[in-house]
Amino acid sequence: MIFYCFQRELPLIITMVLNTGPAGTGYFTIPMETGSSELQTLTVQTPTPSAQEKKYFPPKQHLLCSATCPFSNQAYNKSDVAKRSKTTLKLWGLIFVYTMTMIIQIVGGLRANSLAILTDAAHLLSDIAGFSVSLFTVWVSGWEATPQQSFGFNRLEVIGALLSVQLIWLISGTLIYEAIERLITKRGEVNGKLMFVIAAFGFLVNFLLVFWLGHDHSHHSHVAHTRKMEDGEESQELVLESHEKTEMLNINIEGAYLHLITDLIQSVGVMIGGCIIWLKPKWLVVDLVCTLVFSVVALGTTLPMLRNVFYVLMERAPKEIDIAKLENGLKCIGGVCDVHDLHVWAITVGKHVLSCHVVIGTEVSPNEVLNRIREYCEQTFGIAHVTIQLEQE
Repeated sequence: MIFYCFQRELPLIITMVLNTGPAGTGYFTIPMETGSSELQTLTVQTPTPSAQEKKYFPPKQHLLCSATCPFSNQAYNKSDVAKRSKTTLKLWGLIFVYTMTMIIQIVGGLRANSLAILTDAAHLLSDIAGFSVSLFTVWVSGWEATPQQSFGFNRLEVIGALLSVQLIWLISGTLIYEAIERLITKRGEVNGKLMFVIAAFGFLVNFLLVFWLGHDHSHHSHVAHTRKMEDGEESQELVLESHEKTEMLNINIEGAYLHLITDLIQSVGVMIGGCIIWLKPKWLVVDLVCTLVFSVVALGTTLPMLRNVFYVLMERAPKEIDIAKLENGLKCIGGVCDVHDLHVWAITVGKHVLSCHVVIGTEVSPNEVLNRIREYCEQTFGIAHVTIQLEQE
């Protein structure tokens, strides 16, 4: 056993380094009064640990955890490649279709002098910008973690979604202002027939895209099963509720789906408005009312997504995870005496992280308890990144 003494403010902090041997490798610090300001080295012979001591100080390899960090391991991240590729393909498809539709609506809206059609086109422009941001964030989310960015770049998806919401708010506010100005000045005439045709075309495009993206919704079924956890003479049964998970909805595809629903609703309103103006050419106020109403609707549809972004940035516990149930389940695992300082949060939507302190008995294997906890968290709650601090009772 070797003591290294470093002079600081009295008392000195002495670090005792244990040599690698049957008792394992480790170190701890103790305070000690000394009047010397020099580095001191002390060598002390220690007896070979007894069998009882070996029991409480397992070899180093016994404390290794078999878990793989999903944020810093390249092999683990390959499981997300297919999902990112699928998301990228869909986003590129949306950008292309929306760009073509937007051009048609801008030309048709100007010829019909319909602010409602131009509102639809403006929302398509905001959608295209939002999808472009989403494409960038999907690409960046595939970057490997670095020592400085230890959790990777997944949270850029959340930031991209937030920017997309802000674009909708900005353009909706501008269109509301323009509609109010037209209501006050009462200027312009609207071609109701052309307005109806353009809106019907937009409705058809949005309907097909909603159907296309609709397959990305995930459905979770819950299956109750019983697992037996044994620890020496003790045996207890723990009922776990596992999730048969399909691919979780990516936040960027969720944002795209939200945009599509908004545009679909708006297209219906513009079609109704166009039909009314077609039949009653003097009812120009209908065009402006459509603009006001559906701009407000567009703002309202962003609230759920904005709430999800807020929860992630505030590191709130994911809503799909029951913290009380999680804590009770951990306490039921064989060898676990108590659980405290439990924290669960999301790096991005669908990628959860857990850390906690677990008190274990003196007669259990730490490695077995760690593996049980990791398996329980991953299979029952989908938490792949688990950090546990073990404490003996």
